[in-house]
Amino acid sequence: MNLPIRVRLTAWYAVLLAAILVAIGTFLVIQLEADLQGRLDRDVRTHASSIGEAYTAEGDAGFREVALAALPGLGGSAQVLDRSGRVLVSHGGGAAARPIVPPQARAGALLGDARMVTVTVDGRHLRASVSSLRRLGRRRVLVVAESLQEVEAPARRVRVLLLLAGPVAIAAAALVGWWLARKALLPVARMTKEAEAIEIDRLNERIAVPRAADELGHLAVTLNAMLDRLESGVTEKHRLVADASHELRTPLAVMRAELDVSLRGDRLPDEAHEVLESAREEVDSMSRIVDNLLTLAQVDEGRLALLTTSVELVVAAEAAERPLRLLAADKQIRLQVAGGPCEAQADPQRLHQALTNLIENAIKFTPRGGEVRILVWCSDREVGVTVADDGPGIPEEARAHVFDRFYRVDRARGRDAGGSGLGLAICREVARAHGGRVWIEGREGGGSAFSLALPRDAGRDQAPGRRDGVRAPALPG
Repeated sequence: MNLPIRVRLTAWYAVLLAAILVAIGTFLVIQLEADLQGRLDRDVRTHASSIGEAYTAEGDAGFREVALAALPGLGGSAQVLDRSGRVLVSHGGGAAARPIVPPQARAGALLGDARMVTVTVDGRHLRASVSSLRRLGRRRVLVVAESLQEVEAPARRVRVLLLLAGPVAIAAAALVGWWLARKALLPVARMTKEAEAIEIDRLNERIAVPRAADELGHLAVTLNAMLDRLESGVTEKHRLVADASHELRTPLAVMRAELDVSLRGDRLPDEAHEVLESAREEVDSMSRIVDNLLTLAQVDEGRLALLTTSVELVVAAEAAERPLRLLAADKQIRLQVAGGPCEAQADPQRLHQALTNLIENAIKFTPRGGEVRILVWCSDREVGVTVADDGPGIPEEARAHVFDRFYRVDRARGRDAGGSGLGLAICREVARAHGGRVWIEGREGGGSAFSLALPRDAGRDQAPGRRDGVRAPALPG
């Protein structure tokens, strides 16, 4: 059952209360009917004893006199029958002129088995006493009956009252149960909301512990202890990544310098030159990954410093595109830079890193013989660069995650392309650090366009990630 706990608690409370009310109501009605019927049976037996004595002593006259006094209303009846079931004398109207009880009851009475039976006469339910007596040496059957109306009417009223008041009581109890469940679960809802707000970059925050030392307080303490362990583990991981990235930069720089010196040699065979070129490309790729890891570590530690200056975006885009021409040439991909003069206040090194990641990502996922288009654009509030490719595109449901760290739309394809899953995350962090934003447009199967935008006016307070309805201009081609 996927219902909220509050609904389930209220439902179980209402069902349990309904079951209790049904059980109590059934018991009350049965007990009430038993008590009233027992009292009626005692009255009927008393009347039967008086009428029987009068009939035995005085005959028909005594029967009528005592029956009239004992059963004055229309609900009572009395009759004396012979062995054949013929009514000898009766009291109580037309219904008493014919036998009230069945033959089996009369036969049992003649054998000495006096009993109380329930019979229906003309649609009325009667409680009858069947017994035997002797008159002038002859055995007769005496039947004295009274209506069960006095028993049925109170029981019926109680049942109606239960049917009317029961649902109202259950509804009222359900509302109270809903309120109590809501009040009891409010701390859980608050802790859930606080826990949902704690993201990977806010692990220093903690859940407020309720003042009551109960299970909810213990839960909050346990969650905070878990967050302590997570923060400690993430901090150690960030420190490891930062230290490893920093230590790797020097040997990679040495390898790059040695490869550059070797490639300048005139006596290198063609095969050796190709191997060294390939190694140089791999060193460059590894250097970019190390730089990305170091940048993310600085972001996590809150120390991503920016040295901003005036940057011409067209020049920055060409500077980022130039080192990637060999990578594009290997796949026969054409790189195209377009756009007019657009100036932004940015850190040249960080901007170069972000643009390199955008262009490299587009090259990796553009099929052989395709084209990567880089457009520099300006609007009233923003300046930016849009990089479009001819790749397979990104599904709609994956676009919200493409800027997450280590995320790949197709993990197998990402490994084949050599992607680390960090490039787009770096672009987002660099844009945020500048007060800008990144986003993706396009359709699945028709290529993608990644845009990085920075505030046009460096003094304007631009919330990171806010778009304000601005769209990148259409790309050429």
